[in-house]
Amino acid sequence: MIAPSLLGESLALQLTSQDNNLEIILDVNDINGLPKLILFCLEDIEISNSIKLEIFRLKERWNQTPILIVIPKNIKLSSADLMSFGGEGVIQDPTIELLKEAINTLIGGGRVFKINNETNYNTNSINKSYGLGHWLLTSGLSQINKDLHTIEHIIAKKSVSTFYLFILIGRRRELLTAKRLILWLWGPLEVLIDSPVKNANNGDSNIIKKYSTDITIKNSSMKELWKVIYSRVNERIQDSLTNSTDELSALFSLNNIKRINLLKTLLYEFSILISKLDSKSDQEEGFEKDLQSITPELRANTLRNFIDSYHRLQKNGVEVTISDYIINNSNLGIIDDELPSIDLILDPILNNKPVIIDGQYLSIEDPRAFIQLEMLILNWIFRTAELLSEEIISSCSEWPQLRKYFLNQDLISTRELERKRNQINTKNQIQNIFKKPVRLYESKRLYYTVNNNAVEKIIILEPRDDELRKLDWAQRQIAFIIELRDALAPQVQSIIQYLGDLIVLILTKVIGRSIGLVGRGIAQGMGKNLSKG
Repeated sequence: MIAPSLLGESLALQLTSQDNNLEIILDVNDINGLPKLILFCLEDIEISNSIKLEIFRLKERWNQTPILIVIPKNIKLSSADLMSFGGEGVIQDPTIELLKEAINTLIGGGRVFKINNETNYNTNSINKSYGLGHWLLTSGLSQINKDLHTIEHIIAKKSVSTFYLFILIGRRRELLTAKRLILWLWGPLEVLIDSPVKNANNGDSNIIKKYSTDITIKNSSMKELWKVIYSRVNERIQDSLTNSTDELSALFSLNNIKRINLLKTLLYEFSILISKLDSKSDQEEGFEKDLQSITPELRANTLRNFIDSYHRLQKNGVEVTISDYIINNSNLGIIDDELPSIDLILDPILNNKPVIIDGQYLSIEDPRAFIQLEMLILNWIFRTAELLSEEIISSCSEWPQLRKYFLNQDLISTRELERKRNQINTKNQIQNIFKKPVRLYESKRLYYTVNNNAVEKIIILEPRDDELRKLDWAQRQIAFIIELRDALAPQVQSIIQYLGDLIVLILTKVIGRSIGLVGRGIAQGMGKNLSKG
């Protein structure tokens, strides 16, 4: 364990008191052989590069030993920075039980990343369960942390003079010293203290933790990796999903139950697709051709499973299976040109190939690669669901009895449904003729993801020159107009600036001076007349 002395001793005591199999060494000189795990505890993170350098040195010395980084609750770094430290695990503000689970997971070959949590404390119950010492600890730390936050905010803005800045830095040093003194007098960090009320009543927890990044991988096998990805994507497809984009009109025309069932069924069918492709032997050639041949079958199975093959309605006096009707009246072979290559998803999962993020090659076990794959899968699900929803709306227009079964209440009316269809078709035409060439020329791709139960758009820059060359004549003209505008903009700006300077010159030097001469003459004439009078 690498930690400040007081924190390290108290943490080692609490861990070993509950598990006699754990042997924690606080002094590097006492290590004999290769450690099973390095527990790197940080009290404050000010310079991330120094921490990365320290972890790099630890890796050089014990390259086969996993590193678990424990960080405090209040930090100034983003989750992306924390995940780039290079350790096999990062856990923020843990309890003893959570820390023990993370230690066992990493020793077993897994990875744990629990970052950016929001912790709410029930102060009344804590004050009742602890004495005066604990109250002094919590109240003192609260006041010190509040002052430290204010000072850090002022220093970060750099809105003060150099002299006052030195005073603030000194004040911050005093507060940190006072914080260590309080911890030395009344106990370890609050993060490492278990509430007696919590242990007495598990149903009424005093500490509520929510991690924005919560990834736990038990091992590095393909099945385990896909299981974790599947679970995380499935959790993000909630019943309360809202649409924060101006797209996906067809998908959000379905009622809430059918919409969520469609999304979850697509995820399930994608999981089946991965299982089928995993059993193939020629995986190194890529999966794009395989997916094109499997896509119609995958979409048909999605419609069949999410609708339920037993549901039937009367059509022209004959009972018709709803799923069969929609499948037979749908074009399931439509290709979405805006979908990125499926190899970006399947190659890392099935072939253990690295994921490229910001010019770095990252293994699939890296949390940044995990998040990237989740975004790609969610994007595939939403885009495919939008195409299927358009086919469902088309079938509802032809068979009115289907509207109550699939659509929102306001689209049961024929007028409203046809208006919605016209809006969707118009958006698709504008997207295909105007927006798509512009995005291709600007090397942008539109992705859909989920953030805080809301579907959002993300624009990512990536080379799309090959797609730009495949555009038809009309679409190329749009790209040509954008290129022409970029080429002529500097010249037009220079001409406008020159004309503006010329007009200013004429108004000030010519017209203004002429008006001044005329006014002076009038004033002199009036002066003479007045003197004569």
